[in-house]
Amino acid sequence: MINQILIPTDFSPAAWQATKLGMELASENGSTLSILHIVPIVSRYLHDKTLPHLPEKIEEIKSKMNELSKELVEETSLKVENVVLPGRVAQTMLDFVRKNNFDLVILGVNSHGGGNDLGSHSTLMIERCNVPVLVVPNTAKSNGAIAS
Repeated sequence: MINQILIPTDFSPAAWQATKLGMELASENGSTLSILHIVPIVSRYLHDKTLPHLPEKIEEIKSKMNELSKELVEETSLKVENVVLPGRVAQTMLDFVRKNNFDLVILGVNSHGGGNDLGSHSTLMIERCNVPVLVVPNTAKSNGAIAS
């Protein structure tokens, strides 16, 4: 049985595809849906590698996540939790999964384009995650035929 589903999001179309599938699975199984966003604490594009205004960015993302969760709950009556954490994206996701009791992680593929190539974060999650990882392509379409 799938009781706890985690969907990491970067608010991309690929992440939304994963969220829609997660909503279906959660509805069919009476699962709690947890949506996670990691605010990167470092950037390869900045000279000193630290992100300015991290606390403000976290609060901005928390507000966005609250709106998303509110919409999901209103649309579906699902149990939705949202979490915003600072950190290195893949490692923070892995640590969060290991510290919590998730039955499934659903990842959207390729948040940076129209293809369905796996990125480094997805690859690390698949290789190192201690629970099943379902990878959803950018072009996934739900047909309501998900098996329980």
